[in-house]
This record gives sequence, structure tokens and C-alpha cells, in this order.
Amino acid sequence: MNRLGFIILSILRTGEATNRLSSMTVKEIAASEDFGLKENTIFKKIKDFEKSGYIGRGLKEGRADTYFITPEGCECLEKERGKK
Repeated sequence: MNRLGFIILSILRTGEATNRLSSMTVKEIAASEDFGLKENTIFKKIKDFEKSGYIGRGLKEGRADTYFITPEGCECLEKERGKK
């Protein structure tokens, strides 16, 4: 887990994107925090997390895919927050 991954999971959790109905697009994720990173970079990290089960794919928003944090992602986020 790197800083970008932690921030993405935090944004999804804070934005209450926790299921297929209440999910966020990459554009919404990018707009909620000033990363200074391109949407493509965020998208690549989301794809990695999707493969590892931390992020799931939600319902489409127009043509855009949406994403949400899974229970496994919430657990990982809490573990990272607990580390010192």
C-alpha cells in the first residue's frame, strides 16, 4: 500500500461509496482531493485494487465506470491507519 492507494480508499469510504449503488467515478475521486495526479494514474491504481479485492465495480454513470470500497478494502484501510 502506498500513499495514493491509501488516499483513494479513504476517499471512497468518506464519500460513502460502499456498494454498487453508491459508487464514484474516477473523475469524482480525482476531484475530491487535489493529488496533482492525472485521472489515468488514479485509474491504474483502482484497477490494481480491483484485482486484489479492495475495490469493486459499481453501476455505470452514463458511459463511465464507477467504483466502491469493499469490506476487504475497509479492513485494509483500518490496518494501515493502525500502523505506526
